[in-house]
Amino acid sequence: MGYPQQLRIILGIAKPLGAIALLVPGMARLKEWAYAGFAFAWISAFFAHYLAGDGPRAFSPLVLLVLLVVSYLTRAASRQDQANVTAN
Repeated sequence: MGYPQQLRIILGIAKPLGAIALLVPGMARLKEWAYAGFAFAWISAFFAHYLAGDGPRAFSPLVLLVLLVVSYLTRAASRQDQANVTAN
């Protein structure tokens, strides 16, 4: 698709770190950033695959995005950012 190789390296490091951040207890603020990072990556992946003409395969990042949104909306109150909890 013409993306620079550095992007593969950055995403190859960032995605496992984001997954670890989502799985490890605590660090609510880091989890928020991980959720945002995955959302940006999967939205970008959808557009890249769609514009490359990958057909139905282009929609797989959207499936992952839906699972991410479900995970975000159903997370326990103890895993939410305390700044957001006290503001509401």
